[in-house]
Amino acid sequence: MKLNGKLDYLELPATGGTLDSVKSFYSAAFSWSFTDYGPTYSAFAEELDGGFQADAGEASPKPLPVLYSENLEETLNAVENA
Repeated sequence: MKLNGKLDYLELPATGGTLDSVKSFYSAAFSWSFTDYGPTYSAFAEELDGGFQADAGEASPKPLPVLYSENLEETLNAVENA
């Protein structure tokens, strides 16, 4: 169940190697499995869903957290007024 205002997805840049080497590391270290979406993006679905972006032109240079919102207008208003 998705919870309002909670971390929902985490996109990470696939730095330090190829997408295959990043997937190999996380598979070996943490037993993660992946679903490829083209040659430059691979998603994982563990306790937290996320993905690795290998296209330097598309990837954020830092981790990109995505928060879940049940109502975007209300969330936007709350963020702007915080």
